[in-house]
Amino acid sequence: MRVTAGIVTTGLATLTLLALAPAAAQAAPATSTSTSVASAVADWQAIAKYPNYRRCADAGRQYVREGFNEWKCTQAGPTGEYWLWLR
Repeated sequence: MRVTAGIVTTGLATLTLLALAPAAAQAAPATSTSTSVASAVADWQAIAKYPNYRRCADAGRQYVREGFNEWKCTQAGPTGEYWLWLR
C-alpha cells in the first residue's frame, strides 16, 4: 500500500512540474545567454512568478528536492508578487 501511494505521489508531483514548465517558460523574463557552460550553470534563472512569498518559497524548496542547488525569491514589484530564481 505504501509503495503504491509513493508511486502515485511521485507521478502527481511529476505531472505538476510538467504542467508548470510551459507556463514558466513564457513567464520568465529575458536573460542573457553565455557561451561558457560553466558560467551558464552558475547564473540564476528566473522560473516563474508567484502571487506571494510563501508559494514562491514552497516551489523553490520543491525544485531543490528535484535537483537544483539553490533558490531565491525576489519581489516582482509593488503588487506583492515574487519571482522564483534557481541555479
